[in-house]
Amino acid sequence: MRLWAFLLSVILIIGAFLISCTLKKKAEPASADMAAGVSLPALMYHSVLKNPSRTGEYVITPALLENDLKYLRDKGYTAVSPDEILAFTDEGVPLPEKPVFITFDDGHLNNMTYALPLLEKYHMKAVVNITGAFTVQSERENDPNPAYAYLTRENAAELSSGDVFSIGCHTYNMHSLNGRRGAARNSGESEEDYLRAFGEDTDKWLNIFGSGHTVYAYPYGAMSREGFDVLKDRGFRLILTCRETGNLVYSDGSMKDELVILDRYNRTGLVQTDEFMSACGIK
Repeated sequence: MRLWAFLLSVILIIGAFLISCTLKKKAEPASADMAAGVSLPALMYHSVLKNPSRTGEYVITPALLENDLKYLRDKGYTAVSPDEILAFTDEGVPLPEKPVFITFDDGHLNNMTYALPLLEKYHMKAVVNITGAFTVQSERENDPNPAYAYLTRENAAELSSGDVFSIGCHTYNMHSLNGRRGAARNSGESEEDYLRAFGEDTDKWLNIFGSGHTVYAYPYGAMSREGFDVLKDRGFRLILTCRETGNLVYSDGSMKDELVILDRYNRTGLVQTDEFMSACGIK
């Protein structure tokens, strides 16, 4: 009996050792390259208005935006474009030492009126993610007031022809909570019906702004992965969420030609630059 007890204890000790080694192995990075991912904080702005009384969760003043851009510059950050991110993930083209991704959602005309000159001043790049139906409505109303108007097709073409702004998709007409939460699949909706609706909406946007765009920003961050192939088939590569956390991007080839999902920090106008940047891990 003592021999069996001894053998059993030896077996248990060896088993525990093997399990421990397995767990440790799983906890290690897959490779040195994977461990060396580049930190890429992504910032999500919306409307930029001069009237400080309208400052809120999704509205900031030009002065506050300038403080942000000056902070980024002084801390050594470089704003990168979608093309630069994809050149890194696909081909290993190095990113700047401290990259940051700046985005503006919805397609407010004031992004062109107030944000563009500031981005030019601080040599920063950004993406404006446009909701197609807002553009159509703004063209119909023909009232280019930066306090409430949205970018027209002509505005978007002018922006994308410069060195600062790239254009991204923020759906054609799924920026709503009526009947569907953004571009997400409804509960009980068949996958076939969802893909048809999602694909038709995306195609409507492309019919307005043309092909060749690589950024797709989900309204409210409401995603359904069933639609990812729809986006990939139409050339979109950078998928933007509203989850407020950091990103690591890799150049080890694992993401070549695949979708790259980037989380973003919403820039509320209710805190000062230092507090916001600290929350984003930008110091």
